Amino acid sequence: MPPHRGRASRACASCRRQKTRCYEPGIPGKPCLRCDRLQQKCSLVDVPMHEDEVETPGASGTDVRLERLERTVAALLDRLGEGPLGPVEHELSGPPSAPTASETSDGAYQDAESSAAPVMVIRDLATDSTIKPFPDPRPLGKVLDDLISPELALTLVSIFAEHYGRWVLLDADGDAASLLPRIKKSPILFCACCLIAVRHTSEELAAFLAPKLYESARSSISNTLLTAPQSVEFFQAVLILCMWSTTVGQVPLSIDSWLLSGFALQHTQSSPLFATVTAQSLPTRLDDKALNMCCLWNHLCLAHLHYCVGTSRRSMLQGWQIERSRAIINSDHAINFEVRMVAEIHLYWTVYENLIQDTVDLLKSVGALQTWRRKWEFVLEQPRSQFLLMGFHFSNLLLYEHSLKSSKTPRARESLVSEMIRHSTAIIRLAMDTVDERTRHLSDHIYHMITFAAIIICRLVNSYEQQLSSSYSIPELDELIRDLVSWLHSIGLPCHAAHTLGNIIAKVHQKLRPCVEVVLEPMEEFPDENFANYFSPSFWAWEPLAMGIGACYPI
Repeated sequence: MPPHRGRASRACASCRRQKTRCYEPGIPGKPCLRCDRLQQKCSLVDVPMHEDEVETPGASGTDVRLERLERTVAALLDRLGEGPLGPVEHELSGPPSAPTASETSDGAYQDAESSAAPVMVIRDLATDSTIKPFPDPRPLGKVLDDLISPELALTLVSIFAEHYGRWVLLDADGDAASLLPRIKKSPILFCACCLIAVRHTSEELAAFLAPKLYESARSSISNTLLTAPQSVEFFQAVLILCMWSTTVGQVPLSIDSWLLSGFALQHTQSSPLFATVTAQSLPTRLDDKALNMCCLWNHLCLAHLHYCVGTSRRSMLQGWQIERSRAIINSDHAINFEVRMVAEIHLYWTVYENLIQDTVDLLKSVGALQTWRRKWEFVLEQPRSQFLLMGFHFSNLLLYEHSLKSSKTPRARESLVSEMIRHSTAIIRLAMDTVDERTRHLSDHIYHMITFAAIIICRLVNSYEQQLSSSYSIPELDELIRDLVSWLHSIGLPCHAAHTLGNIIAKVHQKLRPCVEVVLEPMEEFPDENFANYFSPSFWAWEPLAMGIGACYPI
């Protein structure tokens, strides 16, 4: 075969078999990954690879397993945002498990709105526009130095440490000037901190910096995932991006927090930083360093469980690891904040274990949540327990919603709908009645719960208005939604996640309750004439990964 013209002068073995050419600089004759395993067109091929020219080479069992692994990794990286999703995603997802409208029993709610995952509901009701990529071949540290002046860097780190530092073990009362050099040693951590903090500066600065920081953080974290072991700064950066994924991308699930937190938990297994925490047997006494890592590990577990429940996906944690989260309670680190984190981990593990069953036993599941409440009552009596209570109502709401789709009789549906309205209104009122100076700095999960509760109310009133009117005042429910939207729009700058989610609720309310006047905030993300492109008439339009996905294994 004559040599190929241009710089692609060498061909890998796979390309020789397939009668085309690729080039891998510095490694003559070595097949490139894309050509040899994925059997996709090489990005450096000058001659098009036509289907009629391809000869499928024979493959051994090892080759088949390697190819399957590489395809899986490629699909998972795609889910983190490194390019459009392709056919591999559908192979991993498996057949949809949710019943179609024709398979459900009678009832408007079931026909139009079959059950699925809360965060997916919110995401599918949001805009499908994405932030344009910000490609930059320079190292991340250099990019950040050019974007952020020393004075601005000090301001942003100060904001982050004060309002978010305890999540990632940064001293909120420490000197920002001494903290800044330590954070800047890790460009990914610095980028993540600035990405959150810039939302609390000015609208102009956020509009300029946030998209660039977001694209840099997303690209860098995806590349870093391929290296082990990782530093503590890596885990801190991952936690930030997972807890505020809607904030950083301005679209729900713009960064797949389930996948990213799952990767991070896998990395803890190979990191000496978490050797004590992840060991099968825990020492009787933990030193300060081990306790710090236990706190960080708990927060990673909590973020992962938020999205396991919120996206209807399998957890990468096991029961013994959930119990390990209690190690912090009997230590000096057992402040109110950390105890609440442990209680919340056990709450979401409780609802998760019930929701993954083939058939959900409603009475048993609700009873398990009541058992959790009795066990952690001492925490619910402490300050700032409203978020635990919101999570408790949210967990109940998920169980009742799951049962509604399979209910057979009108009387059963009426009872379930009434309970769903009760838990949804409780979530919203808890949020609006406990406003304080920390409200604008809450994790995105809190706003996801509030948004999902509001969407539930809108859709239940739309489908069951006559049945609900005997127990609830429909005008009062409409007024509650309007008040919630106004409240969300009052939180922080227009780039705050509350504004994004508030407009989603307003659009749903407007769509389903056209007789009710809705006041919308003008935002580019939700142009009225284009809303039909991303508004889903189905309650769960997006099919989540099957609960039994074979590509992900418990750690």
